[in-house]
Amino acid sequence: MATFALALHGGAGDLARYRGSGRLEEAEIFMATLLEAMAGRLRSGTSALDVAMISVEAMEDSGLFHAGRGSSPTSNGLIEMDASIMHGRDRKAGAIAVARTLKNPIRVARYVMEHTPNVFLAGQEVDDLASAAGSDVVGKDYFIPCDDVGAWLPSSGTVGAVILDSYGDIVAATSTGGTLRKRAGRIGDTPVIGAGTYADNNYGGISCTGVGEYFLRTSAASRVISRIEHLGEDPNAAAEGIMNEITTMGGHGGMIVVDKAGRVAMPFNTSGMYRASIDAMGTRIVASSDVK
Repeated sequence: MATFALALHGGAGDLARYRGSGRLEEAEIFMATLLEAMAGRLRSGTSALDVAMISVEAMEDSGLFHAGRGSSPTSNGLIEMDASIMHGRDRKAGAIAVARTLKNPIRVARYVMEHTPNVFLAGQEVDDLASAAGSDVVGKDYFIPCDDVGAWLPSSGTVGAVILDSYGDIVAATSTGGTLRKRAGRIGDTPVIGAGTYADNNYGGISCTGVGEYFLRTSAASRVISRIEHLGEDPNAAAEGIMNEITTMGGHGGMIVVDKAGRVAMPFNTSGMYRASIDAMGTRIVASSDVK
């Protein structure tokens, strides 16, 4: 039995359109490698906070997902990225939105959490924090949109990590370039604590992906954790309950959940979600297809 658990996602959407292209296999190999590397760090005693940030940074840097380097321009031709992170021990959180020059938005979200009295910052102030937070500043030529097709399809390349470490801490982190070719200035659920990201050591942590408006309207992340707390549901039941609401409303996406016992849930209602996990029993999952 492991003394930790972790779940990672690289976004949910109409991944069926990539079958036969090699893209699904490439992403799965990346996720499997990242999963094993992060499990190794947890075994050696690295904190959930550090593993969550390192995991999301790796996905931001990969260019395989619609976050970090893989982000695509908005309707005004500019990159606009959002990110958030939450520590379940004391429920401190940091979030940023409309970042345009950050190599690693998740680093600045962590900086906001640890070094400012704020939770949520947006706009130029976010980019100005790059040096203090340890994120490189990049220009337009750094970004290589991971997708240039299917803007009319329910797609989101949001990336996220939920980590339970051997100390009992749970950390959730999420980063995104938004939906494909989103309207300039649009902010989804990713940087909104309680909608796209949430963590509480007493119950669990969650990172969401999908069409953010629906996750905002349902306060998806916090309500999954509330179901675990107040209804005594396991992560699968709690997550499926909120995903059913989102589906009924016409929304698309998915989420990853890890509870304090190290149980993992990764439901989604699209044709696929890039995902990888190891639960407290040592069960390992790496997949992208619609087999849930």
